Amino acid sequence: MCAQEKKTILLVEDEVIIALLTSRQLAKYGYNIITAHSGKEAIELATKTEKLDLILMDINLGMGIDGTEAAKQILSLRNIPIIFLTSHSEKEYVDRVRNITRYGYVLKDSNVFVLQSSIEMAFDLFEANKKKLDSNNGLNPDQGADSITG
Repeated sequence: MCAQEKKTILLVEDEVIIALLTSRQLAKYGYNIITAHSGKEAIELATKTEKLDLILMDINLGMGIDGTEAAKQILSLRNIPIIFLTSHSEKEYVDRVRNITRYGYVLKDSNVFVLQSSIEMAFDLFEANKKKLDSNNGLNPDQGADSITG
């Protein structure tokens, strides 16, 4: 990643080997990776980690809160792009995430380049949406809400 600050990604994956492999692959693209192995842990990390830029969320997370429920709870607390990273391509799984704000749906067996491209697109789309929202609220697109004084 160029001269920009490294982006931090929360990888939510219950299978340790897959989490380790995915983390290593994404680290080669210059990302900081934080890993959660359950929906509950994902919610905790997403709410406590201030510098978090994107979440890669598995749908099936074993016992407890699944990825779709974890994503809903996280999005109710903060605005952050989420990409679902799953091994399921069946219609029922795609339908489960249909009503959740998401920035992509990537199959785990995709090449890491496909995942990296999806992450870049998610960042671009998230920034474009943020600028549009800011301009609709009367903010200069280059001016964040924190820089406005009353």
